[in-house]
Amino acid sequence: MTKIKNNVEKLNILIKGGKIMEAFEKYYGEEVIIQVNGNHPITGKEQNRKREMIFLQEIEKLNSAEIKSVTFGGIDDNVSVTEWAINIENKDGEKKIIYRVNVQHWKDDKIINEKLYFCGDQKF
Repeated sequence: MTKIKNNVEKLNILIKGGKIMEAFEKYYGEEVIIQVNGNHPITGKEQNRKREMIFLQEIEKLNSAEIKSVTFGGIDDNVSVTEWAINIENKDGEKKIIYRVNVQHWKDDKIINEKLYFCGDQKF
């Protein structure tokens, strides 16, 4: 469990610092499966990289990324859950706070499955 906690802490530091793609490259497995708000899951790092880039293109500035809570558990002690409040701006200067929860399953120091739950409208 200690190793997952350390990985999650390092991952979250990168995200809070705006280094989202660096975090993705370092901590996500090649065959990762990511599902957003119950939509069809996307399999593979390459496909999820494209999805992430589309999301990041909407953002001009990361004002802050605040962790509200983090918890660990799972049957094999391989699950982390992080609740975020992310304050961003788009290219037109519009500001928005994104509230989301990441549920991450880990194996061999990589995220192999992630579910993202967003609260409310998350598009500009």
